[in-house]
Amino acid sequence: MDRNTTITTITGLAEQLCDPRHHVERVPYWDTNRNRKFREWRTTQPGLLSQLHEAAVEPVDGLNEPGPRRTPGSRPPLALEALSTHTAIAAYTARWCWSLRVDLRDTVEDNIRAMVGRAPTLDDGELTALASEMRQWYRWAATATRWIAPPFEPHVPCPSCEKTGKLRVNLHAQVAHCRGCQNTWAADDGSIFALGEYIQAHTSRKAAA
Repeated sequence: MDRNTTITTITGLAEQLCDPRHHVERVPYWDTNRNRKFREWRTTQPGLLSQLHEAAVEPVDGLNEPGPRRTPGSRPPLALEALSTHTAIAAYTARWCWSLRVDLRDTVEDNIRAMVGRAPTLDDGELTALASEMRQWYRWAATATRWIAPPFEPHVPCPSCEKTGKLRVNLHAQVAHCRGCQNTWAADDGSIFALGEYIQAHTSRKAAA
């Protein structure tokens, strides 16, 4: 991959992590003559990091709502996973800013934008490493945000670390993340399809047994 393509990749990943996106969905309906037609449903999604932050700072169960609470100080699994994912990405971006001698900003998004601004000055090795890590952050965030639906959680061992129950698969975004070893899979390099075949084969063996 040449430098310009790598910089374009970094910029695109930063936009998905940091910037709002417009989403258009065609919703079917039937008119009075029973003809099937479509109308467009338009929404604006926050950037993935904003979605993670919103999920992570949901009110603690029962603290801000009337009535009895189930478990003092409990948070739903989504909030805990979003919090840990957001914290991990914040730590990695701070490390990159320190490495590139970029002053830390107030938000993770601003740190990432500052790194993108510095990208043209990096050597080829640094560019490749930054693109690889940002692709990993995108996959973590896209898996954890669950904007469309909760991720699929197959009860099979991770093919990388062999820990069971750690895989999270976002079927809409076609990305997956292991909460154990932090490995990721996606459609852009075909790895998500290999993971799907692995899950299907493992599930079939369990059913046959």
